[in-house]
Amino acid sequence: MKVLGFGLALMLMATGASGQDQRPPAPEAFRVSWEQETDPVSPRIEGRVHNDSRFRVTDVRLQVDGLDAGSRPVGRTFAWAFGDIAPGEDTSFVIEAVPGAVTYQITVVSYDVVSGPMPLEAR
Repeated sequence: MKVLGFGLALMLMATGASGQDQRPPAPEAFRVSWEQETDPVSPRIEGRVHNDSRFRVTDVRLQVDGLDAGSRPVGRTFAWAFGDIAPGEDTSFVIEAVPGAVTYQITVVSYDVVSGPMPLEAR
């Protein structure tokens, strides 16, 4: 009975240790860059989302807060990044400019993990 208990304890410890590597990336694992395009007909924001995690992700949703010159919010919208983002790679997004905004705060608010984690040396 002691051997069975010891084996079960070892199995649980091993499962816990390998499960630690399986945690999905935190929102901080993504970097967002953007530029405001000055199209006279339809001003827009074009940007990129870079995936610093070890996971391939998809359905990356962005919260876009438009700010005025005093850094006060003037509007909020949401956008989707295009396609999957492999570890160490990036993809783009495009949205209409928020009326009255002179700058933006853009953050990743959700995503789905497709696969991973990738070994560190594979990135």
